[in-house]
Amino acid sequence: MRRCLLSIGSVGLLLHSVWGQTADTLSLTLRQVLERALEHSAQVRQARWEQEAAVWELRDQKRAALVPRVQVSAGIDYVPGLPTTFLPGALLGRPEGTYVAATLGLPWQTLASMQLEQPLFDLSVQRLAPAMGIGRTLQALRVELTEEAVLFQAATLFYQALQARAMLRAVDAHLQQLEVLERMVQLQAKSDLAVQTDVQRVRVALSSLRARRHELEGGIEAVEQGIQFLCRLPLGQPIALRAPVIDTAQWALLPAEVVEQSAAYRLLENRLSLLRIQERSERARGLPKVHLYAQAGVLSQRTDARFTAPDGRWYALGQVGLRLAWPLLDGYRHRYRVERLRREQAYGGEEREQLVRLQELERRQAQMQWENARRTLRAQAESVALARDLVERSRLTYREGTAPLSDLLAAQTALAEAETQYEQQVFSCRLAELQWLKAAGRLRTLLAE
Repeated sequence: MRRCLLSIGSVGLLLHSVWGQTADTLSLTLRQVLERALEHSAQVRQARWEQEAAVWELRDQKRAALVPRVQVSAGIDYVPGLPTTFLPGALLGRPEGTYVAATLGLPWQTLASMQLEQPLFDLSVQRLAPAMGIGRTLQALRVELTEEAVLFQAATLFYQALQARAMLRAVDAHLQQLEVLERMVQLQAKSDLAVQTDVQRVRVALSSLRARRHELEGGIEAVEQGIQFLCRLPLGQPIALRAPVIDTAQWALLPAEVVEQSAAYRLLENRLSLLRIQERSERARGLPKVHLYAQAGVLSQRTDARFTAPDGRWYALGQVGLRLAWPLLDGYRHRYRVERLRREQAYGGEEREQLVRLQELERRQAQMQWENARRTLRAQAESVALARDLVERSRLTYREGTAPLSDLLAAQTALAEAETQYEQQVFSCRLAELQWLKAAGRLRTLLAE
């Protein structure tokens, strides 16, 4: 009775542990993996932070060009050697044509003032105004490019994990068939209907498959850890990836047209527009600028530093006016800046042309890879059907004793390889489709699966 209770308790603990492992396993679809990868991607967060910082910088530049600048200053100076000037002698009763040396001011001087400056006309700032909207567009495109890179990386790992799992299932199915064959050959060997060499051949095939299974398990663990890292899951968290419904008939209906302007192309196009605006603004820096200014303050001078003494006197000062600034020559720095912007535009144009050619090449290669993958999948399906038929016929002839075991093992191995290649090719088509979506600029359609 006690043994029975212990057995029941052991079974209960085993079921509880199995149930706990199943409950702790996190089931994820492709859409969930992509959404979690976007949510927890450090690159996407950094791109969004840079976008916010750029928006704040653009707002600051816009306000700086419109809001008046106010500066408050105060200082105390000690001038041990006061400047000397010459006054006409007639002011002091001296003969005409004579001059009297006079020292102006006192050695201790203090000045407190507030200056206001309001730009009225600056063509360089006016020409730079459209750059605010282009700057926001550039940052949004950088975020979009970063998100596309994360989507492509996460989807690739997802399909690679499913592909490895499918291969593992095919290997396990073949292992079960070989184990059944091993038991059958062992029984025949005991009855002298088979030789020991046949048993060894089956065991060698089993050992090779088990080694291959161990390699697949290691690869699956590495790929799933990559998914856990992207989704910010604990590396020890078991996950189960749910494969999307694969309808191979729909692949033939995949549209051939692509997005004419990808995010990378639009990024370069807006960057060229920004460079053109900056060049026009830089050229306008050499034109006159008009500012309105006003200054008010107080001034005091003494022979000592006791400015708070009761006998101290303060004198008010103030001025208002317009200032015209026209930089006629600045050491050719203005010319060099304009030339640098022109060269950057030329380089950007070449980079845009190179990108167009590269994208066209990627689209053609992705299209060709996708079509080849579909043709290979159809050929693999035919190979699996032929291999299954061969195994059935080899099994019947072996049982009848008209064919050696080597023929059955060869047929069984061919079936395992055909099934493994078919399962692998199914997800190779998905990976080719993923590459096509990347080249076509349609990666966000994966979020709808």
